[in-house]
Amino acid sequence: MHEGNEDEAAAVGGSAPTGEAPVGSLPRLAWVVVAALVIVGTVVMATGSGPGQSRAAEPLPPPRPDVIIVAIDGLGTEDIGAQRTPFLDGFRAESVVYRDAYAPSPWASEALRGLLTSQHRPAPRDSEGWAPGIADELQRIGYRTALAPGHPRHALGAGDAAPVPTGYSEVLSPAGLDDPAGAEGSSVAAAALDWLERSERPALLVVTLADPRAPHHHYQGGADGPDPAYEGPVESGLAHHDLLRLGPSLDAVDLAQLAALHASEVAAADAFTRQLVEGARAHRGVAPVIVIAGLRRTALGEGGRYGLVPSMEPEDLRVPLWLHVPAPGATSPPLRGVVGAPVSLLDIGPTLLSALDLLPREGLDGSSVFPGSAIPERPIRAVTSRGICAAVGLDGDRAVILEAEPPAALVRSRSVGEGARKEGRWTPSGGVTGADADLRLGLARWMKRAGIQVPGGGVPDLESAPFAP
Repeated sequence: MHEGNEDEAAAVGGSAPTGEAPVGSLPRLAWVVVAALVIVGTVVMATGSGPGQSRAAEPLPPPRPDVIIVAIDGLGTEDIGAQRTPFLDGFRAESVVYRDAYAPSPWASEALRGLLTSQHRPAPRDSEGWAPGIADELQRIGYRTALAPGHPRHALGAGDAAPVPTGYSEVLSPAGLDDPAGAEGSSVAAAALDWLERSERPALLVVTLADPRAPHHHYQGGADGPDPAYEGPVESGLAHHDLLRLGPSLDAVDLAQLAALHASEVAAADAFTRQLVEGARAHRGVAPVIVIAGLRRTALGEGGRYGLVPSMEPEDLRVPLWLHVPAPGATSPPLRGVVGAPVSLLDIGPTLLSALDLLPREGLDGSSVFPGSAIPERPIRAVTSRGICAAVGLDGDRAVILEAEPPAALVRSRSVGEGARKEGRWTPSGGVTGADADLRLGLARWMKRAGIQVPGGGVPDLESAPFAP
């Protein structure tokens, strides 16, 4: 009865136990709670956020830009000019210019592979030692990726030990790709832009052009009509060894006609690149990041020869390289300037990641050379074991070429201006310095570590290769 009386007293408004709120105050407390919940709910609805910080305080990150890489097989620095390449000349003026850029191999397929992987000798995908290339890195963060090759060697590696890496959403097949000279630039540009038009997500598009072609690959094309008439001994589809054999017999008329043919091919490459860039810029509301690079200089007259020859001369490995990065603000100009430090096509992948505010991976042969950052001081190397076994190391204004058969070390140098590197040509050096000997030793040991083999097999020991005149 006593417990029941206490309950009854509470029910009719008697005193509550010490420390408990009077029953008569509960309605006011409930209204306060309800009012607080209404206020919180109103704020949530106004800001569009749930638990955590307000979205109004955290603006959405800007959409990622497309990344377009145009790699041109056979385009040298000497081919660029206002008259011959008006678009490329204008693109250079509004971009970051890498004045001292080099291909990592004298062969276009190996140079392209290095561009895409940032490695001289990439391991097969998902094998021990494999490192992701630029396509793998961007695909990991949601990019669609495609490779639009202008030549079958660019697409498949053509039997090389390490073909062009996979990791692309698609590898396109432009019309005419199976032709020995590759697809015409118009077909490559059409296939690439058609794929890009169907891509709603941010895209990485790598396009290679086989124009300007070697002088023995004739076709009716060019920016202003058919190729110049040619009636000399060089025939379309001529084998490289036959072309090299014909070289010494070419007279002034032959040379002039072949030069005119090459000029028409350069003009065609300029027109197709313009088509690609303008199409990419019109694709989305976000301006794309664009790289344009040569893969190797023209086969027209290398060292007095005509045809594709694996020249390790630094001057033959120098290629045009430009990076166009739009400014964050719509009214701000794009990033522009000249990078005078030596760079390699191996550096393109890490540099693009830096441009996208992504951290490049460690352990690659290439490094970020994004403007404004500290460009690493290191020798620039190029190497091949296809056809020959040779490598070149460039350190400042000195270079050493190592040849395995027969063992030899060749020294090259170039003059230096006051406070800046001249854009003069690399020439044979008149003597050998201690720095040249150190460069030879470092290059030979690097070839051993990288496992660079002579065509018949075996890694040469070139630490004591004799210096040749």
